[in-house]
Amino acid sequence: MDEIRSDIQRRLRGYEFRTFSVGLSLPEGMQEREDQLRAEYKLKGRETIKAWLSKSLSERVARATHRRVDKLNPELAVLADLDASEVRLNARPVFIYGRYTKPAGVSQRKTFCASCRGGGCAVCGYSGYETKASVESTIQKRLGPLLGSKKMKFTWIGTEDLESTVESSGRPFVVEAKNPRKRRVPRGFVSRTGMGQIRVSSLKLLPSRPLKLPGFKFRTRVAIESTSTINPEDLRRLSRLMRNVVVEFRRPGEKPAYKRVYGVKAKAARRGGILAEIKLDGGLPVKRLVNGDSVSPSISEVLKADLKCRKFDILKVEVGKFQFG
Repeated sequence: MDEIRSDIQRRLRGYEFRTFSVGLSLPEGMQEREDQLRAEYKLKGRETIKAWLSKSLSERVARATHRRVDKLNPELAVLADLDASEVRLNARPVFIYGRYTKPAGVSQRKTFCASCRGGGCAVCGYSGYETKASVESTIQKRLGPLLGSKKMKFTWIGTEDLESTVESSGRPFVVEAKNPRKRRVPRGFVSRTGMGQIRVSSLKLLPSRPLKLPGFKFRTRVAIESTSTINPEDLRRLSRLMRNVVVEFRRPGEKPAYKRVYGVKAKAARRGGILAEIKLDGGLPVKRLVNGDSVSPSISEVLKADLKCRKFDILKVEVGKFQFG
């Protein structure tokens, strides 16, 4: 017991935690032998050897570390294999909320290496991913070492194109850091890339895994190409007709989704184009809203013109409240 306790305390030194639990794996045959003795001597209602050992070990570790035992939802789970004299640790994941801004030319997510398609090769350093910067890889490289986590899972609250900029307070995201050694995060950081700065801000720990992602609205600046001339009166009509309107988005094989467009401010741009600022619900594709592909009413439909979204940037994202279990 003392040897196992010492091993546990030594392994715990690299972890930040407030609560822990201790589980035991007994030597082969020990549980069966205890059951036989209990049946033979009619011992009922007494604490089992496994429960007694686990309780005793937990109390000793708690006294030594000044941490609290929590059997239901510990920040750190300890499994002691008494037969192999081994100790394994598993830290409860941490969930982190944050926001990012990015320049054009930087992707939101990591992309598989073009040479090996994720298999790992000399070109990508055997990572399976492209070596160029992305928001995901930048956050992972900074937060991974700080948290002592080698595996992170990202959930993005919306997405944008490679050539889109994300401005202002940024786009929200949630990242799950698995088996972390540390449980504290910085408020934010800035990383420079060849294309410009990726800025991560508003980092904070969430109490647990969100039950579901909140809804969101966003404001975007859209550069639109037109095959025909659009006059100022057409643009005024667009702003009037696309104010607080519900549009239908039809995905193949799915029920129609209904999203709201809160407003469109448009003005003429060079070469017969349009520059529009649109506020809309998350989940409504900007390009489809412009060209009318599976979306009605669309900007093309209102203007009675063949339009194409050349580029869009994210100006602001408003996110609702998270729900936790």
